[in-house]
Amino acid sequence: MTKLTNQNHLEPIQQNQRIHFLDVLRGIAIQCIFMANIVYFSGLFFFSESYRDPAFVFPSDKILEFISFLLIDGKFYSIFSLLFGIGCFVQYHKLSLQNKPFAPFFARRMFWLLVFGLIHLIGFWLGDILTLYALLGFAIIPFINASDKTLLTLASILILLPIINWFIISYFGINYPDFFHQKSIDSWQNYGYPQIEWQGKLWNDIEFELTNKNWSDFFKMNLGNSWTRLSMILQEGRVFKVFGIFLIGIWAGRQIMNENLLQNVILLKKIALYGLLLGLPLSGWRAYISFLGEQNQINSFLNTLSYALGTVPTALGYAALIALLFRKKPKLLMWIAPAGKMAFTNYILHTVFGITLFYGIGFGWAGKLGFTMLTLVAIGYFLLQVVFSTFYLSYFKYGPLEWLWRQLTYGKFLKIKKS
Repeated sequence: MTKLTNQNHLEPIQQNQRIHFLDVLRGIAIQCIFMANIVYFSGLFFFSESYRDPAFVFPSDKILEFISFLLIDGKFYSIFSLLFGIGCFVQYHKLSLQNKPFAPFFARRMFWLLVFGLIHLIGFWLGDILTLYALLGFAIIPFINASDKTLLTLASILILLPIINWFIISYFGINYPDFFHQKSIDSWQNYGYPQIEWQGKLWNDIEFELTNKNWSDFFKMNLGNSWTRLSMILQEGRVFKVFGIFLIGIWAGRQIMNENLLQNVILLKKIALYGLLLGLPLSGWRAYISFLGEQNQINSFLNTLSYALGTVPTALGYAALIALLFRKKPKLLMWIAPAGKMAFTNYILHTVFGITLFYGIGFGWAGKLGFTMLTLVAIGYFLLQVVFSTFYLSYFKYGPLEWLWRQLTYGKFLKIKKS
């Protein structure tokens, strides 16, 4: 978000101009994204149950895993995508008030986000979302002035395209993501790292990666894994879905800035009601298929169908419900806002924490904790991030990575300490 102090220079939005609800929603989203990601950092899905420490395994593990998959999986990175689109329009709105061009500014912003994302993806973790957001951020620029009807129609089509993508890959057998998967396999084989066979297909041995204690090997393996990330994004059609949600975010940002959406209780209630009534049953169906259904082509299609139709409505329902709660009792949620103001920094710190705690190059806890313990660890770490963010922002205007990103975008030094 930007503010113009004169006709030639751009500066970030001041603190008293922020929309605090967006910080709260961003903070909630970043926490729930970590709750979804920690199971991958921890190696929960890659180690056998016999590997786990019995002291950290509880009867509640399976129940909590099912509930988390039902209520969290996919929903909060969708909210994060929505916030990205909203932020895009808010920035455009501020610039347009001063007759300043949006495209050059936003292109610079996305370029530096892409740099950060590639470093994160190639160097440290294959679950990175910044790279995808940056690339799609460039593509969103031409749509900033599109009509509401165009935005919502195109968004609906894009969100449904993963279903067509499934038919292309699974029914017609045109598995184009395999090209990138094979490049990942080739990279690992080139360095002599082991692979395993799963469901008739060769995969990199993630258990080996997580237990590895050599930093050089860590970087080499992650370099290969970046191709796997690209393959997975294409396999599930995430490009279409994320871009579709970006477009909904532009619409929502326009409604917030021009139509006072956050005060429109009737519309928010409708979004919350219809979103959850449609999304949660479909998400429950997907959870049932994933946990109790057979692994076959029909269930694979039903999984894709329920994910496409259920995840975005649920995410929008959550966002509207949180908006209603924030409008009624803002103090109940405002304590989360500092974590949302530093979402970029906190997101990267998730990777630092996950690698340090679970990987062999860190404390080596991969595969040892059950789902209940992982949930408690994620919640505990988030509370620490809230405390840290609150303390940090009492002295500084921006999080450290937010500050660096702003400096690179604006091309000048920005004062970080509060006066």
